[in-house]
Amino acid sequence: MNIISFILGMSLVVVIAVAVVAVMAFVKVKNHDKEIEDLHQTLGREFENQNRDRESIVQDIYRTIDSRLDKLESRMTSRKA
Repeated sequence: MNIISFILGMSLVVVIAVAVVAVMAFVKVKNHDKEIEDLHQTLGREFENQNRDRESIVQDIYRTIDSRLDKLESRMTSRKA
């Protein structure tokens, strides 16, 4: 009876230890999942900002080119007349 009680007691300790480790692992995974989600959102915002900035620069370039072409066209038409 003594050996069975010892084995059951040790088994209980092992089961409790495994349960504690499992809970700790679950909490760590949950925290890492939150960190990854935060990083994903941060990167998404950064990509949106970069795309917006790039689009703004492209529009500025188009405006500059359009302005230069208008000036060139006005010079060409003034020389014909």
